[in-house]
Amino acid sequence: MRAGRMKKAGKRALCLLLMVSLPILPGCWDRMELNEIALIRSLGVDRTEDGQFEVTILQAIPLRVGTEGGGGGGKQQMVLSAQGVTIPEAISKLQQKMGRRIFTGHQEVIVFGKRLAKTGIREALDYISRHPGFRKDAFVFVTKVSPKEIFETVAPGETTSTETLYKMVKLERTVNKTIMRVLQEVSGDAEAADIPVVMKMNDTTLALDGTAVFREDKMMDHLDRKAAEGLLWIRNEFTTRIVNTRLQGEKGYVSMEVVRSEIELIPKIEGKKQRIILKVTSEGDVRLNGTRLSLYHPSDVDRIARAMERSIRDRIRRTVDQVQQKARADILGFARAFHREYPKEWTKMKDRWNEQVFPRLDVDIQVRVHIRRPGVTNQQAGLPKEKVKDR
Repeated sequence: MRAGRMKKAGKRALCLLLMVSLPILPGCWDRMELNEIALIRSLGVDRTEDGQFEVTILQAIPLRVGTEGGGGGGKQQMVLSAQGVTIPEAISKLQQKMGRRIFTGHQEVIVFGKRLAKTGIREALDYISRHPGFRKDAFVFVTKVSPKEIFETVAPGETTSTETLYKMVKLERTVNKTIMRVLQEVSGDAEAADIPVVMKMNDTTLALDGTAVFREDKMMDHLDRKAAEGLLWIRNEFTTRIVNTRLQGEKGYVSMEVVRSEIELIPKIEGKKQRIILKVTSEGDVRLNGTRLSLYHPSDVDRIARAMERSIRDRIRRTVDQVQQKARADILGFARAFHREYPKEWTKMKDRWNEQVFPRLDVDIQVRVHIRRPGVTNQQAGLPKEKVKDR
C-alpha cells in the first residue's frame, strides 16, 4: 500500500518536471538572428585624461548578396567609441548608439591603449575573462596611439583593420599572444607578461613595433624589435629563423637559417647567490655568403659558426640586460625554472623576485651553433675563382 503511494508521488513529480522543462527544451529560447546582431571583430580599451575608460569596437558590415566590390575603403567596417567609469558602462553606452545587439563571438583582436597599459590592465582582463561572450584566444596588442586610430587604419585590399592585425600575427609567427596567455603569465610565478606593440605608420599601414613589458598589470618598458627577437630566442619561439653576422677582416654578411634550436635553463643556488645558465644549441644552413671565403674548408665554416654564436649571444645579452635593469619584470621564464628546481627556496624569495632577486641574477649565456649545410655552392656566386680566398 505504502509502495503504491510512493510510486504515484514519483509519477506526479516527473510530470511536474517535464512541464517546467518544456519552455527551454526546444533549444531556441536564446536564438539570435543574424540581422539582429552587430558582429564585433575587434575591441579596444584605453583610459581618457580624466581617468575614465574609453571602449572602442570595430563592427564588421557584411556585404549584401550581389553587391559589387569588396576591397578596402573602410566601407565594410564601422568604428564606435564610448566612455564610462567602468568598462561595462562604456559598452552599455555603445549599445545605446546601435540598432543591433553587440555580439562578440567573432571578435579576434583586442587592443589596449598606452595610457591604460601604464595605469594597469587588470580591470580590462577581468572583464574580458569574466564575460562568456569574449573569445579567450583573441590576439592582444598594445598601441601608443588610441585603439580607435588603429581600427580606422585599413590597408588596401583588406576589408577591416582586424584582417591586417590577424595576418601580421599569422605571417610573422612571432607574436602569438592571446588574451588567455596573458592571463596565465600575469598570474604566474613572475607575475610578468609581454604584449606586442602595434603602431600606425600612415593612413593605410600598420606595423609591429617590438614588445611591451608588464610587471603585474602595468607596462614598465618597451622592447624594440631587436630586443624582442632576443626574447623569442630565450623562449625558443624564434621563428624568423634568419641570423646575419659579419666576420672580422671580411666584407659582406653571412646569413644562416636556423632549422633547429634548443634552449635549456639551469638555475643554481650557491650559498646566498643565485645564478642561471642559459644554454642555446642551434643548427642552421648557410643561406648567403657575402664574403670571399670558400665554405669548402671546414675551418671557414667553423669560423662562421663562432661568429654566429657571438651574434646570438649579443642579441640575447642585450635583451636580458634591458629586462633585468630597466623593466625589472621576469618575462624570461627564470622564475618558473627556480620554482621547479628549488621549490622550498622559491617560497622564501618569490615575494621579492622581480624587485630584488631577478635584477641581480647572474645570467651565464652559452651558445653553440652547428652549421649543417653550407649550400649547393662553396664560394660566393658570381665571384671569379681567383678572387676566392683559398688555403
